[in-house]
Amino acid sequence: MTDQAPALDAQQTATGFNLAQGFEATEWTPGQARGRVTIRPEHLNSQGIVHGGVYCAFLDFASGLCGTCPDETDTPDRCMTLSLTTNFLAPATGGTLTVTAQRTGGGRSIYYAEARITDETGRTLATSLGTFKYIRARD
Repeated sequence: MTDQAPALDAQQTATGFNLAQGFEATEWTPGQARGRVTIRPEHLNSQGIVHGGVYCAFLDFASGLCGTCPDETDTPDRCMTLSLTTNFLAPATGGTLTVTAQRTGGGRSIYYAEARITDETGRTLATSLGTFKYIRARD
């Protein structure tokens, strides 16, 4: 394992749904990930605040990355979410949000992660605790 971060490849870090949401990984190292999203009108609910589903997806995005860094040769590069407990702490109406995630434990098949979304002032908007299953290539 090396301390250097792998090059961030948009095709690895945000595809499909995550890409459509505008999620972008800004840091990705073994056990940690950081990302950002600029809030767009389609991210808002009928109350004019960021939809809770956007928070959940953004937390899940970073939590999935933090456990699957391609720099770790013995760690699979894909995972699936088994559970994600989310705490909604404050609303946001726009700007750029940042997510940070950290792997907190696990083993060969499953890992655990915690994540936090903050706004541009550093205010915490949402947190999560998740359990993730590695997806290994079948021989």
